[in-house]
Amino acid sequence: MPIKNLHLEYKFWIVELNFYKEMLNIFQSHLENITMEHQGNKQIRPQIEHFQNQFVLQREVIDELKHDLHISEKQLASFTKEMSLVGYEFERLDNHASMRDKFLTFRKIFNELKEEFHRFEGEQL
Repeated sequence: MPIKNLHLEYKFWIVELNFYKEMLNIFQSHLENITMEHQGNKQIRPQIEHFQNQFVLQREVIDELKHDLHISEKQLASFTKEMSLVGYEFERLDNHASMRDKFLTFRKIFNELKEEFHRFEGEQL
């Protein structure tokens, strides 16, 4: 992938990660409402704890991905600066496949969690 496209891809990923983090805040708020409405119901307590743990875990993964993206972006900027005399716009740099794989894996897991939480929410109505 051309270097200029990597930079754009990183920017999109950061925006998407920020969006997912905001979704987690909304999910957490809904979970707190469910917890309040079902305070005496010990049967759903394990599910509530499961989602609380998953939300914490996903926030941590988002923070780690954002950190990794920041480091990759710095490396990309450094490489671009070094290559500016050589004509880097024709270079292809795609050694960030593992970063892409991490992001796509996160997206898949997050979407599965979102669907699971929506099913749980629907059961509590």
